[in-house]
Amino acid sequence: MIAPLVLTGRVVTFDEAQPEIDDGAVYIGADELIAAVQPRKDKAPPGFDGARTVRTGGVIYPGLIDLHGHIAYNSLPLWSPPGRTEPYTSRYQWPGDKSYEGMISDPANALGALAGKAHLKYLETKAVIGGTTAIQGTAKTGRPYEGWLVRNIEYETFTTGKKSVYVSALPLRDDTDYDKQAQHLKDKLAFVYHLSEGTDPKLIDEYDKIRDEHCLAPGFAAIHCTALESENYVEWAPKGGSIVWSPFSNLWLYRGTTDVLAAKAAGVRICLGADWAPSGSKNLLGELKVADLWNRTKLNGKLSAEDICEMATRNPADAINWGDRIGRLKPGLHGDVLVTTDRTPDDPYRNLIESVERDVLLVAINGQPFYGTTKLMKAAGAEHEEPIKVGRLRRSVQLIYADVPEADMGWQAVLDDIAEAKADPFKRYLKLVEQHGNPENEKKPLWLMTDKPWDDPSVTKKPVPIAPQVVRIPPLDSLTHDTAYFKAVAASPLHGGLLDGLRDYYV
Repeated sequence: MIAPLVLTGRVVTFDEAQPEIDDGAVYIGADELIAAVQPRKDKAPPGFDGARTVRTGGVIYPGLIDLHGHIAYNSLPLWSPPGRTEPYTSRYQWPGDKSYEGMISDPANALGALAGKAHLKYLETKAVIGGTTAIQGTAKTGRPYEGWLVRNIEYETFTTGKKSVYVSALPLRDDTDYDKQAQHLKDKLAFVYHLSEGTDPKLIDEYDKIRDEHCLAPGFAAIHCTALESENYVEWAPKGGSIVWSPFSNLWLYRGTTDVLAAKAAGVRICLGADWAPSGSKNLLGELKVADLWNRTKLNGKLSAEDICEMATRNPADAINWGDRIGRLKPGLHGDVLVTTDRTPDDPYRNLIESVERDVLLVAINGQPFYGTTKLMKAAGAEHEEPIKVGRLRRSVQLIYADVPEADMGWQAVLDDIAEAKADPFKRYLKLVEQHGNPENEKKPLWLMTDKPWDDPSVTKKPVPIAPQVVRIPPLDSLTHDTAYFKAVAASPLHGGLLDGLRDYYV
């Protein structure tokens, strides 16, 4: 249980019944749920006498929900295959590039095996710095976990112990597997699935298979869908379901992206996902800008700022049947919040789109302060906050929570553990071999596994390379969209200049 918390500021709820409160207050109770969202001057709800109050001076939003990620790869830099100048047409092509194994698969596997726990905490911190409080794609850890830091969509049960979201990155193996997912959807569970990724029209066959197997239904969230056409969405919409748009990754690899206007016109819900570091944004806050850039330059501004922002808040929550849990600031939902500076007072939705990492003032999950300015973290009651350097900024982060299993490694310990593993991988390997022999599963070292089937050692049966002469683990990817990132964007020929305007958001 946490101490009750009150956040005051401009509140943007994404609750259709009460969208905005200019001078508002969000009350998060000791049960980690939102008790009230109301004007600041109204009488406080019962149980908040003497509650800790944080005067944010900013704009309070629901925490962002990233519905497409592969977090094990997010310590790597952007990847532009050497010598490649033309975009790919299918997701089945680029994993075969001769540079892929050495630049992506091997280093991701090595670091995940040598320093899995610290690696995961670094990557979740990287997501939170961009306002993300729930993320898809963090489940491959050797043992399931729930709620150390960011909500892990695959294993989050909200303490019920009942799994509600199923995921697959590749077409299912046989009709039995499709039948299982169709039944999950009938049972009001969710299925997140990579579908028709690329520009090759033949990829529409994947959509046809999903349709024929009765998986077009509420709770079905299809990632990418870049090959689909208007008639597919018109057919799909009455059945229910959502798409997950990852414009940066689509433009980077395929020089094209999902026809989101066709999806919207048909009535298919649209969500947003940052994908992975080799071909994606650093965090979901960055992906909002890519969506906005595409909207301005290619869609004639037909998406409103609110349309884009709801792709990272209420839409993904509704897509996986979690609308009664997160995604809005509304009584009864969990206290996941993002606070930013108020850059554009006339439009709080443009404010979220234009906010960059330096504008993130506070991120809390279940009302527990996780990251933010030192002033607001202290005001919110962070007991184990540590300094963290985010670009040129100095912020505070809290990774240690007494009531959360395995949330016992602070930020400096994370950095030290990763550095130690990289400095002497053989010494670390021998230590891990001894620990893996522990009969208690929870005391074995955590292994952060890659989740793409062509990389996953449990699928490929290949040993994880750790010798420095075999695998080069690059420096950890920086936490923010920085000069090195935009230089990499400018240098890559793959996207054909479609992403060049992104840097303007960070001036």
